[in-house]
Amino acid sequence: MITTDGQLLTTPAPDSMTPRSVLLVTPIWTRNGGVATHVQVSATALARHGLNVKVLVARIESDERPPGVSVSHSPELLNPAAAMSERLGEALSLEPDVIHLHELEDPEMVRVMREQAPVLISVHGYSACPSGLYYFQPGHECTRSHGPGCVPNLLLRGCAHRRDPTRLPAAYRRSGRGLQALKAADVTISYSSSVERHLAANGVTRRSRVPLLATTTPKLGTGHSSRRRVVFAGRIVAAKGLETLIRAAREVDGEFVVCGDGWQLGAMRKLVERLGLEGRVRFEGWLPAELLAEELAEASIVVVPSLWPEPFGLVGIEAFSAGRPVIASATGGIGDWLEDGVSGVSVPPGDVSALARALDRLLADPERQQAMGMAGQRTVAARFSPERHVEALLGAYASARAVRDRCRA
Repeated sequence: MITTDGQLLTTPAPDSMTPRSVLLVTPIWTRNGGVATHVQVSATALARHGLNVKVLVARIESDERPPGVSVSHSPELLNPAAAMSERLGEALSLEPDVIHLHELEDPEMVRVMREQAPVLISVHGYSACPSGLYYFQPGHECTRSHGPGCVPNLLLRGCAHRRDPTRLPAAYRRSGRGLQALKAADVTISYSSSVERHLAANGVTRRSRVPLLATTTPKLGTGHSSRRRVVFAGRIVAAKGLETLIRAAREVDGEFVVCGDGWQLGAMRKLVERLGLEGRVRFEGWLPAELLAEELAEASIVVVPSLWPEPFGLVGIEAFSAGRPVIASATGGIGDWLEDGVSGVSVPPGDVSALARALDRLLADPERQQAMGMAGQRTVAARFSPERHVEALLGAYASARAVRDRCRA
């Protein structure tokens, strides 16, 4: 079914349309906490449902091979100068029923692959935005479509969020090509209302919404009534808002744990020293899934202080899975999973004082923490389970096959 604005509404796929095999194509096979981790977890869920899952990647950095999942390696996959036959290698000889791309928005690749099978592209961020961040200032999200008007905005309104403008022309061309690929695919998949709006604004009409699923196996912590521990988990880059959290920590009696890595790590360490917070802020670096799950479980509160319109904020539902409440910026797709006052607290992005007040109040109320954490667990069970994820994916795959059949008729 297609709505008046062109959005594809997917339903569980009928048996006749359910694929037996799917080829996932993505840059890297690893468990890095980002999109690659999602691909591994999603592939595992599809294989458990009975699909034959094949994965094509440019780099393999993980030995993990879930039952029913095979991984092929094509070193030239990301090389636009190589012939498409060299880039795809043996992939097209696998004869998949459906091809599903992650972080590969190449119009020529889509064209070639559509000759073989229906092609879907998962959109994990703001693909048609040259900067990829899609906001001007915290709380002031961009809503425009890709086009020449982006140029003055990048240069004059600061939405490039970078000091070196020499790389902007290449970024503009790259996002334009990415948009071509999205429009050429049989279906694009988004994982949040925020990315959904971005695709609609850019005229991507064949769309499907799929719920994400947690990428960590939840653990349950203890001793929450006697501690005041705040956990941040994510990339340490400006858009993620760690600086806001560190500045808020001056006004909050508590322990702060930072899990992650990124180009701003050195600056954040210096900020902690400058503010005299060395005894209360601990940097754990990047953690494998099991250790991250432990940190989330032992947190009093997990914080997502993003400045940009977070496309979803996966760590939020991972905290919920562990029964912990979340304080997060009211921006992007965070409202898809956070119910203010029920499973956590929303605060204005970039507002140090508001974040400090929210932290102080919730840290002082362990019973409210527990109630919010339980509400979060119910949210995940009802809306972000592996079963819901696979059901929606199969619906999207069926829709893609129907689109391709119509185009070829």
